[in-house]
Amino acid sequence: LPGRGACAHPDGAARLVDTFGARDWPGVLRLLRAEGPRALITEVRAAEAADPDGARFPRGKRHDDATVALAEL
Repeated sequence: LPGRGACAHPDGAARLVDTFGARDWPGVLRLLRAEGPRALITEVRAAEAADPDGARFPRGKRHDDATVALAEL
C-alpha cells in the first residue's frame, strides 16, 4: 500500500479478519483508507448479525466492542 500508517483497534474490530475471515489485514487497511472506520465497523456488525449465535463462527459473545483509529504518516 502506498504511504505509511498505523491502525489501532480492540479485538472486536479485528473479528472481521481473525474470527470471520471476511478480509485480510491489507484489505482492512484498504477499506479504512477508502471508506473510513465506520465502514469497517459496519462490516463487523453485518458478519456478527449473519451468525448471531456463533454457530458458524464460534466466539465468546455475540457482539464485541469495535472501535477503530487510523493514523496516516
